[in-house]
Amino acid sequence: MKNGIDDENQFDPVADILSSFFELNNALDLEAAGKYDEAAEAFEDILRNDPEDSIGAALHLAAIGKGNVPSSMPEAHVQMLFGQMSETFDKRLLEGLRYALPEKVKERMAALEVGPFKRMLDLGCGTGLCCEVLKDQVTHTIGLDLSAEMLEKAREKEIYDVLHQGEITQFLKQSRFEPWDLVISTDVIPYNGTLDEMFLNIARNMAPGGIFLFSTETQPEEAFGGQPYLMGKYCRYAHSQDYLEYLLKQNNLELLDRTEMVLRLEQGHPIAGQLVIAKKKDPK
Repeated sequence: MKNGIDDENQFDPVADILSSFFELNNALDLEAAGKYDEAAEAFEDILRNDPEDSIGAALHLAAIGKGNVPSSMPEAHVQMLFGQMSETFDKRLLEGLRYALPEKVKERMAALEVGPFKRMLDLGCGTGLCCEVLKDQVTHTIGLDLSAEMLEKAREKEIYDVLHQGEITQFLKQSRFEPWDLVISTDVIPYNGTLDEMFLNIARNMAPGGIFLFSTETQPEEAFGGQPYLMGKYCRYAHSQDYLEYLLKQNNLELLDRTEMVLRLEQGHPIAGQLVIAKKKDPK
């Protein structure tokens, strides 16, 4: 005992971090070994000790079929995940994971001969990889992301006129900006399950004739079993084509182009996905 304080009851942040690290590694090892019952117990223990789920234990439970699929990823997990990766994000994604979206975005937009644009909103902008290939076609650019660390990297590139930190749907609900004629959201939808409110608010903030460009991860349609989305092996969401087509139709968005592609590698395996480009119809 020191200064009248019981040492055994003192909080030790280093010990707490190490404990969480070992618990997570143990759970991941059990998952990799196919010991799903034991892995589920380990992830449930982690979740009890971390109610905000910064580690994403609930996502792992869903991925191994031992828990319900959450309607969205925990904000704490997304912030932790991308905050950790910010320093090496571009190099890791482009070289290590062979991230193909920026060049595919440039290619498909040129093929469709859309643009130039007055105002672009980049939802989940990260470090600005897709903005870099489109900035010459846009007069004014705004980037939005949950991660302060990612926004700092984007700020260093000096490619955005304005950067905001926040969650997509809340930002759009509160937006007082003029309507955008280009909205992009690449490698963002796989981190969201239910998309109804997001698509509704994106469409509401678009100018008639505006372009909405987004990417999704894909699975065979029969894998969804009639559900709008599922949790994939690598703890990201895939969405059914029926659900995406419904969302476009409900929000007066006309499909212009859909390109199937390999989005990236994950542990050496190709991740199937698509790049979708839609146009907001003029009101009748």
